[in-house]
Amino acid sequence: MFISFLDLEGSYLYDNSIYFDLINRKEGFIESKNYKTYYEIHSPRSPQLDDTPIILLAGGPGLSFKTLTPLLKLAETRLVIAYDQIGSGNSTRSNYFHSLNIKDFLEQFNSVVTELGITKFHILGHSWGTILGVHIALEYPESIRSLILHSGIADWEHCLKEREKFKKEYFPDDLKQFDKRMNEGIKISQDEMEGFINKYNSLYYCRVEYPKYLSESLKDKDTRTNQLIWDPERNKEMSNYNICERLKEINCPTLILSGKYDGISVGQAELFMSNIKNSKYIEFPNSSHYAHIEEEENFLEQVKAFL
Repeated sequence: MFISFLDLEGSYLYDNSIYFDLINRKEGFIESKNYKTYYEIHSPRSPQLDDTPIILLAGGPGLSFKTLTPLLKLAETRLVIAYDQIGSGNSTRSNYFHSLNIKDFLEQFNSVVTELGITKFHILGHSWGTILGVHIALEYPESIRSLILHSGIADWEHCLKEREKFKKEYFPDDLKQFDKRMNEGIKISQDEMEGFINKYNSLYYCRVEYPKYLSESLKDKDTRTNQLIWDPERNKEMSNYNICERLKEINCPTLILSGKYDGISVGQAELFMSNIKNSKYIEFPNSSHYAHIEEEENFLEQVKAFL
């Protein structure tokens, strides 16, 4: 196992000279078990009040951490570490793996913190990243200082049931009619399907125009990685995923975040809040699944205040 890195000033992620002036960035690769992990370390140039890093965990799986680009702004005042999980971004992609399970992602996380010499950390996970974040909190109770669960999943079967209720409450009539046709097995044209998906995504996935980094990350998504986790024929573990009972074991301060119109992680915030005793919940009224993009300023303020 070895680590390599390159020192860089500023960041390619922002055309903001103020941001360039405030942070430094290192990038590199960690090789472990014959696969590689791409990582970036963003740090403030001014002295830090808290030297405990926050580690960002993207969704998917199969999506690069660049979907979390606004959260790198936290590096103006603290150390931020982001890495591409196995099967995503610049890390080893899915054609290397025959199967994937949570333990594989935990092993990768362990290699990252071990090689970077990190003994304590904050965790912020988005979507799938909350599943990984919860397991990290359970695996490293002495190391984790706080946990932020953003648009997460606690009980997959419960989530699927709540999505049906969500449709009845929030779908406009045209989406309800389209959904009814699909459930009845009526033939749907490709153009109709694309129209449905585009409207659904604009209402319940991300309610603002996609920034370039999100569009590029979605285009680069490793769909096979996603299928290795979420396809019930390939992964029985995730098709029955329910971590609610173990949430009671989490003792670190926990912030739960979600958008009011999130059509992905429906009904999950309540499960996290009711089972994690030292937790706080904030709902973003104008957001869906990407509140850190849809209400970026407010989102960052809430995270900074919590930290």
